[in-house]
Amino acid sequence: MQVITDEQGFVLSFAFIGNMVGATEIPEPEDLELFLHQFYAFQLSDGKLIYNSAAYESHVLEETKVEYRRRRETECFSIINRGQLWYEGITLTQLIELRQWYKAWLNVTETMVIPEKPEWLE
Repeated sequence: MQVITDEQGFVLSFAFIGNMVGATEIPEPEDLELFLHQFYAFQLSDGKLIYNSAAYESHVLEETKVEYRRRRETECFSIINRGQLWYEGITLTQLIELRQWYKAWLNVTETMVIPEKPEWLE
């Protein structure tokens, strides 16, 4: 098996057959099924691939943040970026709720909590 790793030794790509330029030849990991699903969490150490659960958790966290950013774009910005006429038609209470909801969306990748949409926006 051949792998290409980053500077910390984490697997970037792999091949079972063929020759990859710049790859290192190593034995297959013990848990091949896990490797096939989470290769990015395996780190080359002393010529062996070692599973790093912290790397897996970090990867999942980053994927979740990407999803939250996508949702913020579609669920929040489409409302926040409405024109002046729309804003002139809402009450002061609604404007305050809207600002709080918007700020919560801006902080979603830190809080990891999807904000509840104000009922009047439904």
